[in-house]
Amino acid sequence: MPGYGVIPALRFRDLEEAVRFYVDVLGFEIRRGDLAEGNISVRFGAAQLMLESAAAEFYGTAYNQAIRQRAGTAGPNALYIEAEQIDTLAQRAASAGARILDPLAERPWGQREFTVEDPAGNWLTFWKSLGGANGAT
Repeated sequence: MPGYGVIPALRFRDLEEAVRFYVDVLGFEIRRGDLAEGNISVRFGAAQLMLESAAAEFYGTAYNQAIRQRAGTAGPNALYIEAEQIDTLAQRAASAGARILDPLAERPWGQREFTVEDPAGNWLTFWKSLGGANGAT
């Protein structure tokens, strides 16, 4: 079995802005890649993401064109990312001026979470289990 689970690839019209947001605002770390390559792997705890330039020519012609057409369009999906220091992260994002769509709060399903929007409109919900019957991990 391979060593990776699902690694979402997020595409951006402005990759440099996206990398600054993920690294400086949210605290992700760069694992590999660089702006010149147009593809950067980042990690937050066990969560991994690929940040890609929507202008890159990585794939076949039709797929590259579809990526460029979809870049910057909003969707209703959110990535859920576990965060041990949820209060610190929420404060960090708010202090940096990130767009907080849903503020930090305890949820009836046993989690404390908040949702932030990245520069391309992707939603990221950071969460931490509250423990107990509903929040057991």
